[in-house]
Amino acid sequence: MARKRMIDPNIWQSEDFSKLSTLGKLVFIGLFSLADDEGRGRSNPVYLKSTLFPYEEGIRSADIDKTLSEISSNMSVIFYSCDGSSYYSLYNWNAWQKIDRPTESKIPEYDEKTMQRLFDEHSTSPRRVIAPNIKEDNIKENKKNKREKKFIPPSLEEVKNYVAEKKLSVNAEQFYNYFTEGNWIDSKGNQVKSWKQKLLTWNGYSNNQKETKKTNFEGREYSSGELDFLYANGEIKQ
Repeated sequence: MARKRMIDPNIWQSEDFSKLSTLGKLVFIGLFSLADDEGRGRSNPVYLKSTLFPYEEGIRSADIDKTLSEISSNMSVIFYSCDGSSYYSLYNWNAWQKIDRPTESKIPEYDEKTMQRLFDEHSTSPRRVIAPNIKEDNIKENKKNKREKKFIPPSLEEVKNYVAEKKLSVNAEQFYNYFTEGNWIDSKGNQVKSWKQKLLTWNGYSNNQKETKKTNFEGREYSSGELDFLYANGEIKQ
C-alpha cells in the first residue's frame, strides 16, 4: 500500500506549477501521490488514467500523455524508458517528502547513458523546485535514500534508567563516562548509532567475563563492543 504524501503549500505560489493546465496540475499531484519512497513511479498513460481517473470517462489516455509532456516542460520531473517500460523520477524528492524507514525502489534509476528520455526539452532554463525558499544545499537528494538519523547522546540519567529497566549488569556511570569522553566514538573509530545496543553488548560481555577470566588477548578478534568494554575496565590499553 502506498504511503501518504504531503503537498507543500508553496506549490500554489510556484510560477512553474501555475503554467500547467488544470488537468496537468491534477496529474502532477497524482505523480507524487503514486511515487515510491525514492520518488519514482510508472508513467504509462494507460496506467495513470486508470489509477488517477478511474471514473472519468471524459479523460482519455491520450490526454494524460499530452499532460505528461506539459509537466516535463515545466516541472522538476524526468520521464524515461527502460526495457520497454516508461517511468518518471521526481527531482528534489527529499525536499518535499519526509519518509521514515524508506523502502528501496523497485524502479530503475534514470541513467542518461543507457536510458532514453520520453519528452524533448522545451526549455533550457533551470527548473525551479516547488519550494524556492529552500536552499539548494539542503535539498540535495540522496540517491539511495538511506539517510541515517543523527545520533543524539543520552544523559547519564537515561543510561541509568535503561540499565535498571533491563536489569543489566553494567556500571552505568562507567559506560556513560567512557563514551562521553570519546565523543561517542567506539574503539574501532565508528560513530555509535545506538547507545542502547552498546549497553546490551556490554552487558553480555560483562556476564561472560564473570564466567571466564581472560588472561591472553592474542590470536582473537574482538568486536568493537568487547573492545570498548575491555578498554573501559582497564583490561587492555589503547
